[in-house]
Amino acid sequence: MTKSAKFFFGIFFFGVFCFYINFFSPFVMPWYREEAIEAALSWGELQKLPKDADITHLEKRGSMFTRQFIIEFTCSDSQIKNWMQESKGFKNSKMKVKDGTITYEIHPKKGAYGGRVKITGNRVVIDMSWS
Repeated sequence: MTKSAKFFFGIFFFGVFCFYINFFSPFVMPWYREEAIEAALSWGELQKLPKDADITHLEKRGSMFTRQFIIEFTCSDSQIKNWMQESKGFKNSKMKVKDGTITYEIHPKKGAYGGRVKITGNRVVIDMSWS
């Protein structure tokens, strides 16, 4: 195999790897982080995260036809309550309590599938989908 063929195959496989990481892996690239958070919040009609929120986990799932974002953050109880009161998504949501975890089923009417928000103490997990 010639050097130019090896170079071509190396570039090709690197491109396939980058395409896979960008579109199919659960990892959110740093330059897409803010867009992913904004998308999940808009799908659930949720306000921006509180200023003192510490994002501990951010994950994406889905395919070319679906997308799901999971955001986990910690924050003070008072900031969580204020955030919930300002967010339209909680207004008509169904609430369930199980083992100290409060789960809100959020289904907005603007095209997104919606999802759920789970709150345990000062830990919040937002799980929103689009299909």
